[in-house]
Amino acid sequence: MAAREIFNPYRTPGLDMKQHYGMHQSMGVKAGGFIFFSGMYALDPSTGERLHGTVTSETRIILENLQSMLAHAGLSLDRLVQIHALIYDRIEYDVLNRIYRQFMPNPPPARTVWSVQLDAGFKIQIDAVAAA
Repeated sequence: MAAREIFNPYRTPGLDMKQHYGMHQSMGVKAGGFIFFSGMYALDPSTGERLHGTVTSETRIILENLQSMLAHAGLSLDRLVQIHALIYDRIEYDVLNRIYRQFMPNPPPARTVWSVQLDAGFKIQIDAVAAA
């Protein structure tokens, strides 16, 4: 395996921010036995349509997309080792946790949450690292 290779398990461009929105990033990169997923927003995986909503709905969409990407690689959410979540307002932290618990294995991966101003009116962005 090369030291670093692009990881793109999809045949559709919906989650590919570089192809769909012109952002200079890879969907994921596989290196050193890990897969590093770029920051993900709530997007329709087939069309790339932005799916604005609540922290709950956007988080669910992102985690479902992440789960699907992992499944295409023969992996599951229990392979996650780190999550970074960016939310638009710290007051939504408990809301994030409620939906997050529904998806994450026990014990959950390491996680950091920041409150920041996000692009395009989204409420949350998540990036992840999984053990390949």
